[in-house]
Amino acid sequence: MQKTKYFIAVLTIVAISLILLFPIYVSAQREETKIPVLVYHYFYKDKEEAVKCNHSTVTSVENFEIQMDYLYRKNFKTLTMDELYRFLKGEYTPPKNSVVITMDDGYKNNVTLAYPNLKRYGFKACIFVIGKTVIDKSNRPDEFEYLNLEDMVKYSDVFEFGSHTYDMHKIINGKPALLQYSMLDILFDFINGQMVVQSPYFAYPFGGYNEVIIEILKSFNYKLAFTTKKGYVTSNSSPYELPRFTISDKISFQQFVRIVEGKYFEDYSEKKQKNNYKSRPSVGVNVNRRKSIPILRRS
Repeated sequence: MQKTKYFIAVLTIVAISLILLFPIYVSAQREETKIPVLVYHYFYKDKEEAVKCNHSTVTSVENFEIQMDYLYRKNFKTLTMDELYRFLKGEYTPPKNSVVITMDDGYKNNVTLAYPNLKRYGFKACIFVIGKTVIDKSNRPDEFEYLNLEDMVKYSDVFEFGSHTYDMHKIINGKPALLQYSMLDILFDFINGQMVVQSPYFAYPFGGYNEVIIEILKSFNYKLAFTTKKGYVTSNSSPYELPRFTISDKISFQQFVRIVEGKYFEDYSEKKQKNNYKSRPSVGVNVNRRKSIPILRRS
């Protein structure tokens, strides 16, 4: 009888300990989850095209296929924007091998060259398009072809679409236009952008943002916004300052593997983010506007 009471007492203590420690354990496990968000831009088939486009972030379709094949063989799941959002809210636990694939600017080759590989492996991705290029059918000042509304419908089985502003994908006086225009201009741009792309997801052109821009995004009911800073998305990440890894031909396959395996910062020291602008609020100051240079830039 005494042994039975002792046994029950031990089980009670163990049960209480598990009840108290389990939430801590789960929380710790969740905090350890690191999700790499990859960002691509321009895809090409031959080297002549890569040289011609003068793009610092081009990716050959061959390299892209090798990367996607690796993700497939290692059983990676490509998360949707909604899954990433629910992860940040604590409503969804992603699989161990999870990755988010994004593409900026909305070039036509995203669907002609990248789509077949994504489709083959059952992967999902999000393209952040520049609203004006989606509906502008006139001759553009550059030679690059962009997605249109028909493309966005046709390829929606693989791609979802977010905003890269309506017409603020440009550099003015050495800084992103989003940090240079007046409040009225930015609001007008966002209104136009949402008329073209009705999406709660946003990517800052050239990584330019500040606290005022974040508040504007919130007022337009955007849920997630992506920067150009290197880093992993964790449960503690700000939904409006999400980091991404830029993937291009400058990234070796070994580096790609370390990035998606969550080991990038074990091998490569984090450098100062020269290409990402987070400035003090300066919205409301009118500046002398200039047309964007017709050349592909990293965004």
